[in-house]
Parts: sequence; C-alpha cells; structure tokens
Amino acid sequence: MKKPDSFAKFLLSFASGVLLSLSFPPLKTGFFATAGFVPLLFLIDRVKNYRELFRYSYIAFFFFNLFTLYWVGGWSKEADPFLMVGCVLLILVHPVLFFLPMWFYMFVKKNVSGKFHLLIFPFVFVLFEYFRSTTELAFPWLTLGNTQTYYLAKIQFIEFTGVYGLSFLILVVNVLFYLSLKKIFEEKKIFSQRSLKYFALGVLIYILPDFYGFYVLKNADEKFFKQMKIGLIQPDINPWLKWEGTLSDQINLYMGMTKKLVAENPDVELVVYPETAITYYFLLSPYRYYFNWFKSEVDSLNVAILTGFPDAKFYDDPSQAPPSSHLIKETGQRYDAFNAMGLFLPKNDKIQKYAKIILVPFGERLPYADTFHFLIEPLQWGVGISSWAKGKDTTIFEMKRKNGDVVKFSGVVCYESIYPSFVRQFVKKGAEFLAVITNDSWYGNTSGPYQHFQYSILRAVENRRSIVRCANGGISGFIDPYGRVQKKTKFHEKTQIADVVKLNSEKTFYTMYGDLLVYISFLVFVFAFVLAVYKKFQNKRDL
Repeated sequence: MKKPDSFAKFLLSFASGVLLSLSFPPLKTGFFATAGFVPLLFLIDRVKNYRELFRYSYIAFFFFNLFTLYWVGGWSKEADPFLMVGCVLLILVHPVLFFLPMWFYMFVKKNVSGKFHLLIFPFVFVLFEYFRSTTELAFPWLTLGNTQTYYLAKIQFIEFTGVYGLSFLILVVNVLFYLSLKKIFEEKKIFSQRSLKYFALGVLIYILPDFYGFYVLKNADEKFFKQMKIGLIQPDINPWLKWEGTLSDQINLYMGMTKKLVAENPDVELVVYPETAITYYFLLSPYRYYFNWFKSEVDSLNVAILTGFPDAKFYDDPSQAPPSSHLIKETGQRYDAFNAMGLFLPKNDKIQKYAKIILVPFGERLPYADTFHFLIEPLQWGVGISSWAKGKDTTIFEMKRKNGDVVKFSGVVCYESIYPSFVRQFVKKGAEFLAVITNDSWYGNTSGPYQHFQYSILRAVENRRSIVRCANGGISGFIDPYGRVQKKTKFHEKTQIADVVKLNSEKTFYTMYGDLLVYISFLVFVFAFVLAVYKKFQNKRDL
C-alpha cells in the first residue's frame, strides 16, 4: 500500500506544479491558476506529518519553479557560468520558502476544527507573497496575480488592491474548487447540490471582476488625458559583448537611430534608451570629450534623452565609504558604482539622475553586501554588471515641453518594475507616466522577457499610468493606463518606435494607500496563529 500511496502523493504534487506553471506568461492560460493549489490541498489531507508535507510540497514547487524560471540561467554559449549556477540554485532553493505557508495551513488544520484553515489560507498565502518582496533576498517573480495579465477586464480592479488582490481572488477560487471536488468524492455524485454550489460560487467570484473591468474599458476612451509623443530605441546589442564596445561606437549607434526616429516623428519630445545603453562612466572627467559630443547632439536635435549608464560616487575620506564600495588600489580611493539613468535636456546643463535601488540578489549585488563584503570578489560576474551600490531615493524627472507645460515622470530599472509597492511610490510623488528601462537579452528568446513585459501591464493598471518600456533587445513598447498595449517590438529586433503617451496626475486608491490587503492578511495570520496555539494546548490539557 505504501508505494501506490506515495505515487499518488507525487502525482498530486506534480499536478500542482504543472498547473501553476501553465498559468504564467507567455502562455495565455492564466485560468489554470484557479486550480493550481487544488491538488496540493488534497495532498495535505493525506500527509501524516510535517516532514511528509515538506517532501511533497517541495516537489510541487520545484516543478513550478523549474518550468517557470528555467530561463534565468541564460543557457547560451556566451552566458556567464555564474548565471547558470545561480539559476540551478534558485530552482533548488526557492521552493523551500513555499513550505512556510503550507506548514502554517497544516498547523491550523490540525489544531482548529471545521473549515477555519481553508478560510485563512488565501490571507496567509498573500502575506507570504508580500514577504517574498521584502529584504535584499527578495524574488517576487512568481506572485500569483502575475498570471492574469492577458485578461484586461479582470485586472482593472487592482487600481484598488494592487496585484495581491488578484492573488487573493485566485486563492479563494482554489479553495472553492477544492471544496467542490471534495464533496464529489465524499458523496460519490458528480452533480451533488453542494459540490455544484461551491463550483458555481468559485466561477462567479472569478468572473465578477470582469464586469467592473468591461465597464471601465468601455468608458476608458471617453476620459481626457494630456498627451506627449515619446520614442524608444531598441539597438539589439549582444549583452555579453556590448561592454567591449568603444564609447564612440555607442554614441554613434544611438545617435544614428535617434536621428532616424526624429526624422520620421518630428513631434517626438523625449527619446528613451535602454538600461546601461552607455556602458562607460561618461559623466566622469576622463570622458568629458564624449559627454560634450553627446550633449551637443541632444541640443542639436532639440529632444530630451533618457538613458541608462553606470554612475559613480567617490569618497574623499575612504573611512566614510561602505565596506561594499570599490577600491582603486593605485590611489587607495574608494567609490560606489550605480546602475543609473539620467535625463539630458536640450540647451540645459542640469543632469537629473536616478540610481537603481532594488538590485537583483547575487546577479547585481550580494545581499547584505556591507556585512558579507568579503564574498563580493568571489561572486562577481565577468561582464561588468555586478557589485552595484544601492540608490538612495526615488527621483521625479521634470522636463519643459515644447508647448511650455512641465511634465513629471519617473523611471525604474529592469527588476524594479516587478515590485508594486515600490513603483507606486514614484506615482505618489507626482510621476505622470513611468519609464522602464531594461536589458532582458541575457536570457535569449525564452519565457523571461515575455513575462517581464507582461508584468508592466499590472503596474500601469495599479497606478493608472502609461508605461514606456525600453529594452536592449526587446520587448519594448507602450502600455496605456488601462494596461492596453498600444505598440510593441519583437524580440531580437533592431528598431526604433514612437507613440503618443497619455499623461495622468490623478492617483488611484492603490497609489494612495498601498497594500491594505497585506495588513489585513497579517491581522488574520496573527489571529489564526494565536487561536491554533491556544487550541493545541487546550487539546493537550484535555488529554
């Protein structure tokens, strides 16, 4: 009996992993997420202890991570071995974290009678998802709400709740579908009244947001927005080789594409380049000639340019530098390097800058690098992108338009765009649209770049802000405040595109108040924990 039972548990685990992976972009089958946890909930009914729960929940989330995040390794002949090793470790270690909400669910189930454990499960898992977006080890890529990006009507309500509202919705539906199936197995009737009731309620809750969404989208074009035309440059440079190019070649390439774009679209007012488009510290004095050349081109075109580049901060007193800072051995001077972007305005010498704050763990910065600074050198990439310092503050860029209006906007770099609570801070400070600059070409034509593009749709809807997304090799594009993709490029395409962007200064409920659902989930978690502990000791006393 042991082997068939173990195999059945394995199949339940595997089924959960597959269903969850099938729900993520680029597949347009996000509805699979509504059943992704159903096999896992049945599995927990069958496991005998926490050790067994760990084993089978790990299997489920291992396959989920494997099928959804396989692309992280790059897996090309040029890819850095560190990237491949990091991918393997991510897929092996990340599933361990998912055990936490499942352990708590089983803990409550064992100690509190009735369906209380099912009632609190959506809250607990949402709290876990938020927890995965905190600390320097954060990796919130697999947030359940990210599965619904192709269903525009369904996601419109996240202007109130943020993406965690979508996660909560999906988890509630999972619980109801589980109860429906359980009734079928208990009563041995496919069309039992109670099973149909749970199933119908699950379907109703899943489609309910669509009614609000259809109403919003129907009236979207009637709302007046100020508009501005913006261009994007997608050079499609090999990310592994671009660090070897000369600064002169880089400026020639981007300016050539910019001139072509402006010639085709003379009403363009801002042109956006991708992350680290310029790979040199070209604001430093050794590169003054090239900077002056770049700035003269900006003045000549009479168009503002937002570009990514590395920036540096030098410390006059080395003792004031953080332990993670870089050391120039010849002089003993220390400096911090930033993955930055800057806004260069025509006929204006002021440079507005932003330095990336949320850095990819291990890939861009060793987590808690100031504490474990002795590990920085051994874990450094060979392509010049690791060991960045963390930026200090969000930036609101300002530029005077040709009509005299002043427009405010912000930019985030790559990985930062998957953090909803972080992105909303820029909008809360006054950004009228958002720019995302990135370089997703490390991962080739895999699921990763498509997932990353789709997640920007959620940031647009949460804050009702247009998003202009510029990627080195794709996918670049324009997303309106309702998550509709106005225009986008193909992957591995050298091109330049332009489109009109809607400007908005109104703030959504989510922008103003953030993740209230997370706070509610925390209160539910505390209450459930206290109740379960109390019941556990009460049951022991009764024995």
